[in-house]
Amino acid sequence: MHRDMDVIRQIALATAELNHSQALQSLDGIDDHTFAMHAQWMAEAGLVHASLSPPNSKAPARFAVVFRLTWAGCEFADAVRSESTWSMAKTKVLGPGMSFTFDVLKDWLKAEIAQGFPALRQLT
Repeated sequence: MHRDMDVIRQIALATAELNHSQALQSLDGIDDHTFAMHAQWMAEAGLVHASLSPPNSKAPARFAVVFRLTWAGCEFADAVRSESTWSMAKTKVLGPGMSFTFDVLKDWLKAEIAQGFPALRQLT
């Protein structure tokens, strides 16, 4: 299975909308195995706090419960919230035949956001 950044975005945005007593166990249109694997990758990347089954990180997760975003996960969710920015990221960074890392995507999103604010441009 390959990482699907659309699934990661969906999990991040859905988790961002949870209140403190809720957890995310699935998403409409995404099978449980795909959800669990992407939740595991997000946990490994430090984007979410989740419970995975089996808990051994060497084995692929078969079931996952996402409890909340980390600070980095909140920043990612904020960066991908805009449909227009996400669409542009998919075209320019995640386009067909392109193989960029997650960090490249995050850096591109930060730069794109900073371009919208003159004061932020001076910081980058």
